[in-house]
Formats: sequence, structure tokens, C-alpha cells
Amino acid sequence: MDPSNSGIALKQIPDLPTMIMVVGYFLAAWIISLLVNLLIRKVLTLGKLAPKERRPSVERTHTLQTLITSLISFFFFIVAVIVSLSMFISSSTLIWIFGLFSAAFGFGARLVVSDVLAGIGFIFSETFDIGEKVEFILTGINTQGVIEQVNLTTTIVRAPTGEQFTIPNGEIRVVRNFSRGKYSMVNITLYVAPQHLQHVLEIIRPLGNESFNEIPDQIEPWSVISGSNLSASKVELTVIAKATLGHGADLKLRLINLIQDRLKKEDIHLLD
Repeated sequence: MDPSNSGIALKQIPDLPTMIMVVGYFLAAWIISLLVNLLIRKVLTLGKLAPKERRPSVERTHTLQTLITSLISFFFFIVAVIVSLSMFISSSTLIWIFGLFSAAFGFGARLVVSDVLAGIGFIFSETFDIGEKVEFILTGINTQGVIEQVNLTTTIVRAPTGEQFTIPNGEIRVVRNFSRGKYSMVNITLYVAPQHLQHVLEIIRPLGNESFNEIPDQIEPWSVISGSNLSASKVELTVIAKATLGHGADLKLRLINLIQDRLKKEDIHLLD
């Protein structure tokens, strides 16, 4: 078919030197992306010079580096595509093609556009960072795990059971961030005989202040919720404490041992 009758005005038929130039444009875009990655890494390290309270975390720095590098690489490769096409197609035809393509892409790939825009938004927000444990509240299924990678279109999460989830950024609306909490809750359930209830309360209530002063991971003295009668031979008590973030399991074990040792000294044994 004659190119002049195809509806697209070609400037020239591609020859070897032209194809080499096209390859050179994409190679240049790739090299610039690598250099930009190195530059961004150096610039972000300057954050260490900021005051400690305003210094970005290592996780935040890693996340920004990934997102910004992806955005800039995407831009330079798009420029390489446009410049390459301009060597074969007239400017007016190129503008018409991109206008038509943009309309079709915006309609047919609106989900991809939504993912990219959401990824750009993550650059300016601090909802989550690489290395943090989160739960995404999604339609149909909730996903929980550790953030492994964040790019312009997707976020990759490693579940506690080992599976890898790839989540489109545009679907992320509600995020539960376990790594940004102020403390971890510790609940300890005790079963005691009814005749020992009052004595047990007299022991463990002041013991909460003692453990607070001796155990660094305990944020404040614990609270004891009055027991409920489960049967004629058993009463349930609940001890509630707050631990520094991420140390709840360790604190729970230490508190259980402390309570059991103190009750044994009073010849009181917990029930199963």
C-alpha cells in the first residue's frame, strides 16, 4: 500500500542509520534512568542532615527512591517513543495519533491510569512505606503482610504465610498500618477459684505498678477487669496492659511468669 494513501503521512522509510538512532534514544533513556536513580539516592541521603525529629525513616527514603525513579523512567521512555515516532511521522499526524490514542487509552485503560495516579500520590503521602506491616481493606478480600515493593502501578506485599500479593495502587483505599501504632495491647486471662478471688485481686492490682517500674516494655500500670463467674468453681479475671510497639508477645510472657510466681508465693494456684 502506498504510504501516502494510508492516512498517515510518513516522512521517510526507515533505514539502518535511522534505526540506530531510535535504538540510541531508548538506550539514552535507560542510561538517564540509571543516572537519575543514583542522583535521587544521593539527594535522599541528605535527609540525614536534617534534625532528628524531621529526618525521614530508612523505609520512607527507600519508598520515595522507588516511586520517584519509576516516575522519571516512565517519563523519559515516553519521550523516547515520541521522538522516535517524530522521525517517521509528520508533526500534525503525530499530534492527531496521540490525541486519538490518549482518548482511547483514557477510556480503555482507566484502571491503569488510576493506578499510576495513585502511585504518584504515594510520593506525597506517608500512608505506608517499604518494610512496614499493613493490612489493605480491599473489596472481597483483605490482604495483610509486609510491604516489599512500591512502584507507580502496583504495591507488592508478602503475606505471613509466604504468598506474594500484587495489589493495583488504584484499589488501595483503606490501610491498616501495624507499624505506626503507638503501643501493642496485651490481654492476659486468669482463672481462679472463687474463694481466692479477693486475695488474688489484692495481689495483682498493686503488682501492676511494680511491673511498670521494673519492665521497660510496659508503658503504664496494667488494669484488672473484675471477674465473671464461669461456674461454681471458676472465676475469670482479665489483665490488660500496654507494651511498646512490637513487644506485646514478649511482655505477655513476662507478665504471666511474674503473676504466677507471685501467686505461688501466696500458695495460690491458677486454674485451667
